[in-house]
Amino acid sequence: MKNFTFASILFMALLSMTACNTVSLKSQKLNSDADSASYMVGLSVGFSLVNQKATEEDINTNLVKKGIEDAFSGDTAFTMQEINMYLQEYMNSLMEKEGEEFLALNKAKDGVLETESGLQYKIIVEGTGRSPADPDTVICHYKGSLTNGETFDSSYDRGEPAKFPLRGVIRGWTEGLQLMKEGGKYELYVPHILGYGPRGTRSGIPPYSTLIFEIELLEVIPGESNE
Repeated sequence: MKNFTFASILFMALLSMTACNTVSLKSQKLNSDADSASYMVGLSVGFSLVNQKATEEDINTNLVKKGIEDAFSGDTAFTMQEINMYLQEYMNSLMEKEGEEFLALNKAKDGVLETESGLQYKIIVEGTGRSPADPDTVICHYKGSLTNGETFDSSYDRGEPAKFPLRGVIRGWTEGLQLMKEGGKYELYVPHILGYGPRGTRSGIPPYSTLIFEIELLEVIPGESNE
């Protein structure tokens, strides 16, 4: 789910329309180019909302239409800043709800375990080496994705493992890595309170995101967290 305001969704929809060389609307009985453009804007906004996991229970299309009519007539007391703030908060609540539903279903799957903090994990390969502790540095290969399967970071794609102090990462990683041993490979399911919370990141993680990490713990380096 992308972290877009409704205004940016509309803007991106218009950009995607201009990027197309030709558009065929032969199946639609539209009277003019303006009608065609209007219909395409509606479709683009609709598809953008669907792609963000919005459903008919989340969006009342009749009120979407009324909102457009009120914007054209000027019959509204809301400013664009207020609109964007409200929609951002609403999208955040959808992200949080989606994460909670994902974790509730995931918890019931075979092999998935849960800690007291709410961190879920699955052992893919059990390691046999050292487990990291607070002052240690770890070397890992990993892939991070959102619950919709979109990858936002991967050391595999960069072609080299990552090295970092155990105390310098999100809480879900700090806790999850201490469950592992060198040579192990786990899948972590990190609720937003153990991840990036209400902030998200500028690199593609929306606020309130539940995150999935595939992690290989390659090496534990004792006491190098202050390098």
